[in-house]
Amino acid sequence: MNTPITSGACATPCVVSPCAPLGRSTLLELLRMLGSDALGVADVESTAGRMVVNLRRVPAGVQLIHMGAPSDALYFVCTGTFKIFRTDEDGYEQVLAFAGRREVLAFDALCMETHPTAASALEDSTVYAIHKTELAAFSRAVPAFARELQRAGSRALSRTRDLVDVMAAVASEVRLARFLLQLSQQMAASGQSPRRFHLRMGRRDIASMLGVAHATVSRSFTALAMARLIHVSDRDVEILDMDRLKAYSRSTRRSLEDLGAASARRLGPRRSNAAKHSDLHQLAA
Repeated sequence: MNTPITSGACATPCVVSPCAPLGRSTLLELLRMLGSDALGVADVESTAGRMVVNLRRVPAGVQLIHMGAPSDALYFVCTGTFKIFRTDEDGYEQVLAFAGRREVLAFDALCMETHPTAASALEDSTVYAIHKTELAAFSRAVPAFARELQRAGSRALSRTRDLVDVMAAVASEVRLARFLLQLSQQMAASGQSPRRFHLRMGRRDIASMLGVAHATVSRSFTALAMARLIHVSDRDVEILDMDRLKAYSRSTRRSLEDLGAASARRLGPRRSNAAKHSDLHQLAA
């Protein structure tokens, strides 16, 4: 059943939202999820175990944060993946980042009255919600939480740096390579494989973040696969050569033709120059 949300909101007040309380947890469980190095200290665990933190369920496709809605809470992703975006006046949706386990949402609105961006779940997800008015008290009572809040804020700021790094590349294939490497790092940080992962976001969301057309993203995936840097099967991605992908990502202007030429050298004389030129022409079309 849909639940009206009036505080710790997934929507503006009086709006019925599919987001729903999942139950109550504790600050101790949040610290464990974040991997705090203060765990094991009796006083810390005792105090944190008495402090209540709400756990919220966010179904796939549902907005947890609405752009322009009152800013009243921070959210720590426990499970799932979120898309962070803003919508222009003409309705265009610009994807700014993707956030997964252990990352914080709404940090950009901590000192603002309303949210400057929105966040929606790309899969069934759960988040820890802490009201802004509770942050100071939690930090005083459990200094370890204050340290984790600083780290989470630093990770949130690093998303802006990551976006700038992606957009600094001219070639769309390089932008995609940088994006995949950023995802790889996020996977490693959450204890998952940095080489094999499932893309929770679709090609259109990736295209929006990279600032290119939807079709260009598909061609860029094909180009990286032809160069034997990655293997792609629908949304499943495997990085075949991490070192070469990193080396390629450091270039800002290398083109699809550069990738095709490198791939052709590895394939050897089995295919004619005319055939290779034809393939590259079709990808660039």
